[in-house]
Amino acid sequence: MFKSFRVSYWLVIGFVRKHAIIILLSLPLGFAAYFSYLKLQPLLPQPQPYLRIGRVGRFNLQSLPLDIQNKLSSGLTSITPSGEATPSLALNWEVSDDNKTYTFHLTNRFWHNGEPLKSPHLTYSIKDVDTSYPDDTTIEFHLKEPYAPFPIVVSQPVFRPSPKLRLRLFSPPLLGTGDYRLTKVTYQGQYLTSIVLQSSPDKIRYTFYPTEEAAILGFKLGEVDTLVDITDPQDLKHWPRLNITPVFHPDRFTAVFFNTQDPILADKNIRQALTYAIPNKPADQTRALSSFNSQSWAYNPQVKPYLTNPDTARQLLQKSQEETQSDTLPILDLLTTLTYLPLAEAIKTSWENLGVTTRVHVITHPPQDFQALLIAHQIPPDPDQYTLWHSSQLTNLSRFQSPKLDKLLEDGRQTLDPDQRKQIYQDFQRFLVEDSPAAFLFYQTTYTISRD
Repeated sequence: MFKSFRVSYWLVIGFVRKHAIIILLSLPLGFAAYFSYLKLQPLLPQPQPYLRIGRVGRFNLQSLPLDIQNKLSSGLTSITPSGEATPSLALNWEVSDDNKTYTFHLTNRFWHNGEPLKSPHLTYSIKDVDTSYPDDTTIEFHLKEPYAPFPIVVSQPVFRPSPKLRLRLFSPPLLGTGDYRLTKVTYQGQYLTSIVLQSSPDKIRYTFYPTEEAAILGFKLGEVDTLVDITDPQDLKHWPRLNITPVFHPDRFTAVFFNTQDPILADKNIRQALTYAIPNKPADQTRALSSFNSQSWAYNPQVKPYLTNPDTARQLLQKSQEETQSDTLPILDLLTTLTYLPLAEAIKTSWENLGVTTRVHVITHPPQDFQALLIAHQIPPDPDQYTLWHSSQLTNLSRFQSPKLDKLLEDGRQTLDPDQRKQIYQDFQRFLVEDSPAAFLFYQTTYTISRD
């Protein structure tokens, strides 16, 4: 063993003697490099941590949530919280005297690949609208009929497919004009499982889950650090070191839609009675008095509030029986989703206290037919609710028919004067709520859940 050590010692001594000059020169250079690194290290590019966010829903690149689209790009216009259109990619716009041609003038903006934005790049596909491009900074839309909400329509963010996608492995599939770029896309089948957005200060990874339960499980497993748009935090409410923040959505309302073509619910007295009977209506800003956004410039707070009143409900039921000469009380089927099952059970109890037998059914898909349907509904940014209430529309959930309200809806979308439009929609709300094709309950509140 001693002999082996002595051999190693003489080998080391021999190496040092042979390379002494190199070793002596390397020591100060090594120290200089080390201290230079310490000084330069803060200036070097740092790895960017992900902001890991979980969302519920099945999406592809054409159906991304609007808030994500708005990070990636812009539309010709943007929308204020009150539902008004303001310039975005468009510097300004004009409307022709006949209200059928909209001319937008573009700002000086660039796509994510550095290419200047030109009007022919904008390929909005809008039914019954022709598009022309007088020059690279001007785009014209030619409508067949006046349509007041049109500036809202072109708030939809615009995208282009990457022209270098086939040449560059890491070229993004979509180009936008926003602060964030789409840098990574992951699919499972036809749906996205995750996407990565990047800007100069940060990087966001969105992970998509098919259900709220799956999203909460992913959060518990550490797959994401934040969940957004959660309707029920479930047992996370009891977890330590979590921030659970309520988010108020005046653009989503929850209501019981009545099928006004149903033999029982065609009677307005019965619809009003059922609305008066529903308990626990909020008394704060979350109460929805109609299908309109409470922050909209056209919102009318002076409508019938239908405060919970079982006595009034009984009187209306009695009035219905007298007018129809019927001694029997109705039997109703109330359909809802699992999210609203507890509320549906409370409504069932209140209706049965009136003598109205009620059966609750949980659904997973929109029904083809129903009597009463308890669901949430998205409110469009413009007060035009033609698709929801006009008698000609398949999307008229309540199958509501009213020539008077049809006329107001038609006038509202063809009148460009803001004051006249406001009066039209305020009248519409009063008449709609009076006819009670739906029992409007509350605006939706969701939750953002994050770790400390």
